[in-house]
Amino acid sequence: MSQQHLPHVHVIATGGTIASRPVSPTQTTGYSQVALTADDLVAGIPGIETRVRLTTEQLLATASSALEDADLLRLSQRVADVLDDETVDGVVITHGTDTMEESAFFLNLTVHSEKPVILTGSMRPSTVLSGDGPLNLMNAILAAAEPQSRGMGVMVCMNDHLLAARDVMKTSTYKVETFQCLEGGCLGTVMGGVVRYQYAPLRPHTVRSEFDARELTALPRVEVVYTHIGCGTQMFRAALESGCPGIVVAGSGNGSIPPAIHEMYRAWPGQKPAFVRASRVPGGFVGDYSGERDARNGTVPSCGFSPQKSRLLLQLALTVSSERDYLCGVFARY
Repeated sequence: MSQQHLPHVHVIATGGTIASRPVSPTQTTGYSQVALTADDLVAGIPGIETRVRLTTEQLLATASSALEDADLLRLSQRVADVLDDETVDGVVITHGTDTMEESAFFLNLTVHSEKPVILTGSMRPSTVLSGDGPLNLMNAILAAAEPQSRGMGVMVCMNDHLLAARDVMKTSTYKVETFQCLEGGCLGTVMGGVVRYQYAPLRPHTVRSEFDARELTALPRVEVVYTHIGCGTQMFRAALESGCPGIVVAGSGNGSIPPAIHEMYRAWPGQKPAFVRASRVPGGFVGDYSGERDARNGTVPSCGFSPQKSRLLLQLALTVSSERDYLCGVFARY
């Protein structure tokens, strides 16, 4: 088959472990250098050009732990522009794993296209022994070229799995199988170069999302406050005093918040920021049936979202409205 008749996948590189080149082939920790470009990464997949027509670009070259809100907006807007090209069938983004779940979720809420958008990376640098980067990238490219991937929303492709951006979570600091969906399971797999799907996401995403990053130049600032035994109210007070329009509190259990924080919020004079009640527990659901009396306290239950994903959803929701009823509806719908 000629290159003109192959599926066209555009690869956007942003840095991360997959692009790092340590000094030793056994150095799987402690590396920091981002040395491999998008072209270098693609060149590490022999034969891929017989199945997919590839174009590449280097958008960023940074550790994902250093990304800012402005980078998320830039990435979302660039992906949307690329997908507007009728010749492009899908996009693959190479990304650091530290915040991959956040970037994937943001794109899932803001890129209005049915074409596949798939993030991938690696837990080991691509140039070390048993580096997982080349296979992850190959699988992501094949999935982005697969017609069945249309309409599946943004996905993360790691360790042979295709994981929904809404549910994916990094669960280990070092394992190659770190990315999991604790509640929803994986959507499909890529095994031996064959893409197979078992499930499809039902919650609003991409073309069915009400949020669009193309018109945004900045995101509302939302702070995350982590609770623990004896945590006091200092960090919550600092967030209130900063004047940010939104706060997410990572409570214990089913989003349980220390009473002193509730009391401070209820008594806070003037305009109160939106207050989302999330949980520091990795799995489960934070609902308004928990006995926290959300209506009385003015809080919004995060439903099935982690604190970091709650922050992103709240940022986007606040670009539309800060009314509590609207925010509760957004978290329940998405």
